[in-house]
Amino acid sequence: LGNRSNAGVRGEWGEFNTYRDYMDAVNNELVIVPMIETNEALENLDAIASVPGVDVLLVGPSDLSIELGVPLDYRCDHYQRALDKIAAAAAKHGVVAAMYFIPPGMDPNFYVEKGFKFFTMPWGPWATAGIQNGLSGIKR
Repeated sequence: LGNRSNAGVRGEWGEFNTYRDYMDAVNNELVIVPMIETNEALENLDAIASVPGVDVLLVGPSDLSIELGVPLDYRCDHYQRALDKIAAAAAKHGVVAAMYFIPPGMDPNFYVEKGFKFFTMPWGPWATAGIQNGLSGIKR
């Protein structure tokens, strides 16, 4: 599947005896997540999902909608059929169907019912909002 670059020494390796132990652990725990956001990817879902080591098919919702000619129209039948095709290919090949984000105004359970099981979420802004909320109650 290619080569993984070192990307510099990181602090996490300190819990391992050697950097080699760290590298082996990271390589064993590596998750392969191809993005599905083009017509070419849709046409090759079986080939992509069947690559040994692929764990997740990750939809880029806005890019996929633009590629399909329905920019940000996440409720459009054409877009929904593409999601169904992605979820079916993931299930067929034993990989996880995922969404990069839940489009505004859409219920996450809608995607769960389609077969999507992995979602990236805006953790940074959520964490910041939570911290700000917590700090707002502290007298200064």
